[in-house]
This record gives sequence, C-alpha cells and structure tokens, in this order.
Amino acid sequence: MMAQDSKFNHWSAELTTGIHAPLTRSKGPSRSEYIAFKQFELAGRYMFSENFGIKGHYAYNRFADPNNSQMGISLNRIGLEGVANIGKLLNVDYRLRELLGLLFHTGLGVTLASPSSANDIDKIGNVILGFTGEIKLNDRFTLLGDMTYVANFKQQYRFNGTVVKNIESLEIQSFVNLSIGLMYNLGDGKYHADWY
Repeated sequence: MMAQDSKFNHWSAELTTGIHAPLTRSKGPSRSEYIAFKQFELAGRYMFSENFGIKGHYAYNRFADPNNSQMGISLNRIGLEGVANIGKLLNVDYRLRELLGLLFHTGLGVTLASPSSANDIDKIGNVILGFTGEIKLNDRFTLLGDMTYVANFKQQYRFNGTVVKNIESLEIQSFVNLSIGLMYNLGDGKYHADWY
C-alpha cells in the first residue's frame, strides 16, 4: 500500500481568477451589466487516487451596481468539494491525457456576504458544481480553466446590495465564475495524480 502511495503526488495548490456573471435577475440594471473581473479562488486539493479526490477552497466575489460603484455586495466563501478526474474515468487515450485533463467538482459551501447598504453580515449556504480544464505545462505547473456554478440559498441582499424585503419569499441567487489560473504539484514525486 505504501508503495502505491509513492507512485504520484496527492496534493496540489490552485489559484484562479476571472470574471463572474449573475444568473438571478436583480432590480435595476440587467444581469449582463454585473459581469466583472472581480473574483478569485485559492484552493488545496488532495487526490485519494488517480480518479477521485477532495478540494477545499476560499473564494471572493465582489458584485457592484454598474450605475453606482459604492453599492454592491462582497461574498467570502469557504467550501469543500469532491473531485473526479473525468479523463481517467472515461478512459480517454493516454496520448491525449498526457497533456490535457478534465476534472468535475461539486460540493457545499458557506458564504459570509457584506452588503454596502447595511452594516450586516448575511450568512448563506451554497451548492457548487463545475468543470476544470487542465493543460500540463511541466511536471510542477498546470494551466487551469474553470467554469463554476454557485447557488446561494436564502440570500437576503441582492447583487446590488439592496435588501430583499420579503424574507419568507427569498429566492435562490446564483452566479457563474469563469476563471483561469495555475495549479502547483506538491510533493517529492515527479508526477501529480492528474497526470500519472
């Protein structure tokens, strides 16, 4: 068993940033006007095997009213997700998997939201799912492209920072992150589980 563990590195660190777009309609400006380059995520991942792993992350999003940049909401999220290596599970040809990878990730999170319209912290539960494309740069670094859907449950403030007055009828607020970043392979071995 120990010999198997030494075949590849299990740990990696990931940093991504990019744009986000709300999917839920907000009062005032249209959803497309909230698309902005105001998000990033820092994550650590552990692969139990070449196929499955677990990922913990911290993510930040800042939505601002396009007509009043002082109005908006900041979202600080922590989450835990399961990860599956789609390329390995679908037995994609090794010659393609040697440089290109595809991961699926899904899990739960908790967000602390700070609206600009009130001195308040909104505590929100999240469901997260997404796909991460990988391009191997070398044995240590991998270029990542990620698309993640985040659903916020019982969000009391809209993306422009204004309060939802009828708390009993709160809808699920959701958005998509489109990100690019880097993964660093941690460990003494040459290969990470994604590329073994």
